Amino acid sequence: MAGAKRSVEESGLRTFGFALAFFAVTSLTIYSTRFSGGLALVWFGTAILAALLVNVPPRAWPRTVIFFASLSICATTLFGFGPHAAIPLALVNMCEATLIAALLVRLRPERDYFENWSGFVKLILIGGIVGPALASLPGGGLVAAEVGGAWRYHSVEWFAGHGLGTLLALPLALLLARGRPGGLMRLRTPRGWWEFAGLSLACVGVAFLAFYQTTYPALFLPILPLMVACFRFGRIGASVAVLLTALVASASLIADAGPFAALPVALAEKALFLQFYLVVVLLASLPVATALKHREILHANILHREALQRMISDHSDDALLSLDEAGRIRFASPASMRLSGADDLEGLHLSIFFDDADASLIADALAQARAAPGVTKVVERPVAKGGETVWLEAKVRAVEGGQTVPGSYVITVRDVTVRKEEELQAMRDACTDPLTGLPNRRAFLKELEPALAGADERPFSLAIIDLDHFKTVNDRYGHDVGDLVLKHVARIMKRLSNDECFFARLGGEEFGMIGRHEAITASAEVCERLREAINENQIRDADGGMFGVSASIGLAHLREPCSATLALQTADSPLYSAKAAGRNRVHVAQGPLGWKYRAEGTRDRHRLLQCV
Repeated sequence: MAGAKRSVEESGLRTFGFALAFFAVTSLTIYSTRFSGGLALVWFGTAILAALLVNVPPRAWPRTVIFFASLSICATTLFGFGPHAAIPLALVNMCEATLIAALLVRLRPERDYFENWSGFVKLILIGGIVGPALASLPGGGLVAAEVGGAWRYHSVEWFAGHGLGTLLALPLALLLARGRPGGLMRLRTPRGWWEFAGLSLACVGVAFLAFYQTTYPALFLPILPLMVACFRFGRIGASVAVLLTALVASASLIADAGPFAALPVALAEKALFLQFYLVVVLLASLPVATALKHREILHANILHREALQRMISDHSDDALLSLDEAGRIRFASPASMRLSGADDLEGLHLSIFFDDADASLIADALAQARAAPGVTKVVERPVAKGGETVWLEAKVRAVEGGQTVPGSYVITVRDVTVRKEEELQAMRDACTDPLTGLPNRRAFLKELEPALAGADERPFSLAIIDLDHFKTVNDRYGHDVGDLVLKHVARIMKRLSNDECFFARLGGEEFGMIGRHEAITASAEVCERLREAINENQIRDADGGMFGVSASIGLAHLREPCSATLALQTADSPLYSAKAAGRNRVHVAQGPLGWKYRAEGTRDRHRLLQCV
């Protein structure tokens, strides 16, 4: 509540201050710059009212315009054309200021007229051209009716005086209406005020030197203090310097002194030339002030980002790197030393973080990033450090250079060992049977499919192992004992596993084997050893008793590419044959995809018989 009340009070004080300035400035310009009884040389009133309207809520516009219209009528009545012309002229002036304010708010709602070029250009076009041009049509007619002369001449006079006055005063008025005029940071100290006062006096002194003597051409001299004011006090410095220059120049013409008064033309033409000169001075200084402000904002943003990045790099566990165009390190954060193991990284290549074997991979990543600036290339590689393997992830992003500045890279390197191990473990879990620890059906098919694709060049064997009467075991001894049987069988398979023999649990009591032996007899011998080991293995039940299980095995030798389904069916056929023949035996597929032989027998008589 108190904040709202304070805001209302500040708004009222601002309106009163602008109203006082409006009446004083318009009265002064009407009284002192109406050459030949016509319009004022410069008209600042439009700029003052438009700046105030831009910075007050639209609901306050009607009462603000009415208040300022009454002030305009008073000024024109007392110092200008008199009461009979004051009301229509005030109406045109109010419409002009309201139009400028409305266009500025609508076309640039961000109201950043001094922060970037787009806003500045719209300010110049709307305030200096569009508004005065539209108002000059009725305004010129009113003046022509009052003092005589050509309507067209007075319209041009209106456009020049109002356009110049708005361009001169609107930037400063907008800055003051905001309550945060740029450049005031330097005025917070006595030294800043002294500097500002000194520059203002310098502007006035140089302007007097340029406008009150005709011995030497010196109209270029005011540019120097204007530029100094731009650099030292930004937009407010430029606005004040231009206003002071305009006041001295106008005063010289009023006093009939200096180069403008010495021109061999009529007084009205002298005034137009003075207006043209002031517009040139204004357009030479304000763009510089706007560019400096934009540069100041960019510089502040850069400093902020640099401080933030420095804070992040100093406290981050990730290595933050800046590389030159050749991939050599120019900057490395503290974490870089820990991840790389080097004490000084400056000048070293990015590949210092990785194993020597990965140097070409890192070079390729840099080349790919350079080919697509703005796109992040991610590299993950295992690195051997201190007898352990850690995983490092590097994110590489290229930064485009300019015509004279070479490109570069920004890199982050982080230790992703924990995440990578979790990913690998998840992959292992997805391919591992949780009960037996053997590979599951998914892993089995993942091994089988590439083997089938190259079966014509490298034949291999495929076996399906099925435990005999396993349902009876579950029914008689319980599922816990059944699980124990499966674990015993899995341990036997793990003992027989090697690079040429891959076992997996396919589901239930069914297992699979891929034998990469060159000869079918080798795979058949492995299957026979497996059958014997399962048959000999004794398992203790819940009551302490011992019992055994057996397995039937179907084996196929595959020499041609085919689908996994067909391959499994090929091994299923001899499995069913083994079951039908009494179980506890190895049968080999007979057909175009397999060898024609079988293995069968009892504990003391097992032999491989080739079928004819």
